[in-house]
Amino acid sequence: MLQGVMPVYFGLWKLNSTLPPPPDPKMLVMQNEAFLALFQAHVKSGVIKEAHAFLEGDRGYFISGDVSSEALQEAIASWYPYVTFEIHQTVKFPKPIETAIAVAKQRAAMMK
Repeated sequence: MLQGVMPVYFGLWKLNSTLPPPPDPKMLVMQNEAFLALFQAHVKSGVIKEAHAFLEGDRGYFISGDVSSEALQEAIASWYPYVTFEIHQTVKFPKPIETAIAVAKQRAAMMK
C-alpha cells in the first residue's frame, strides 16, 4: 500500500433473518431508528461513502471511504449480530489490468 493512501473496501451486507423479531412492535421501530442513526453516523464520519440495497431489501452493498481496516472493522462490528458482511479490499484501476498483463507475459515467457 502506498504511504498515506488508505484502502477502499467493497462490502456486501445482509440482514440476519434468523434472529427473532422484538416482542413489541414499538421496539422494532426503535431498532430501525437506531440502525438509521448508526448508518448516518458512519456516512458522516466517512467510514461509509456509498450504500445501496438490492431489490429484496434485506441485503445490499456499500463502498467505504478511505479508511483503515481497523476503522472499518470497528464500524461493522457495531452491526453484529443484526447484519452480516462480506468485505473485499479494492484496487483502483488501471492497476489490476496492468497486473493481469504482466502475469500473462510472465506465463507466456515460461511457456517458451
